[in-house]
Amino acid sequence: MAAKTITGIDHIVVGVKSLEEAVDTYARLGFALTPYGQHEGMGTGNHCIMMPHDYLELVGFSSEAADSELRRRLKKSLDTLGNGVMAVAFHTDDGATTHQLLVRKGVKADPPQSVYRIIGAKPHPIRAALSMVRLPADALVGLSAFVAQHLSPDAVRQPGWMNHPNGVIGIDSLTLIVEDPMVAKDAYESFFGAGVAAITDHTVAVHLGDHTIFLCSPDQLTQLHPDVELDHAPAPPAPVAIGLKVRDIEETARVLAGNRVAFRMLKEGMIRVPPSETLGTLIEFCE
Repeated sequence: MAAKTITGIDHIVVGVKSLEEAVDTYARLGFALTPYGQHEGMGTGNHCIMMPHDYLELVGFSSEAADSELRRRLKKSLDTLGNGVMAVAFHTDDGATTHQLLVRKGVKADPPQSVYRIIGAKPHPIRAALSMVRLPADALVGLSAFVAQHLSPDAVRQPGWMNHPNGVIGIDSLTLIVEDPMVAKDAYESFFGAGVAAITDHTVAVHLGDHTIFLCSPDQLTQLHPDVELDHAPAPPAPVAIGLKVRDIEETARVLAGNRVAFRMLKEGMIRVPPSETLGTLIEFCE
């Protein structure tokens, strides 16, 4: 692994045009969401879907008159891809050491930068801090990425925030479409280390701890996700699907059905929810 301190996916960033609409959509899918959080001095805000070891971050514009790299990247992602996955944060417990290891490897990563987020309203807002090492655009094919170290981890996992009605307990996978999975495989193994990727037909599975990143060509996408709406899939390279682990798939199905969410129960014991129900990203639930 390019930086042996990187242990897997920390969180997946989902860019949205309207945070209010995103809250309604994801609550209907059975997620509990954190209170509104505003990134200090960045012109962006979020709601998060916290799980014990990872999470989803819904990011949108805030009313703050500020400019930042995140705000510019959010605008570019929404203009190009619309609502959906815009970045992935990989987890580390030591951002400074990770940065040093990356630089020694020849990766032109930015030095650690502190990002602060104010969660909730007065009189008891929570101030959470994160150290971010941004990776260059060409580090990983099809993926805008950075490395995150939480400086106040207890602040972002409050009681009740991880009690999701749909039973979700963690991230399982992320699927990307790329022009050539074998070329992308080489880039991922160069960054994370030889042996992290496995080849199945024309699909590549990159294994990072408890998480898997699938790399496939557009014409092979239906092998992984038979119900994906190919006519609406973005041009490669781009993220197209998130896989989530749940406690009980039947419990998840009951919540989705009760909220009148369109979904398909697969014989493999999985639930597939189309992008039309999730603001742009195919979501699969599995035990």
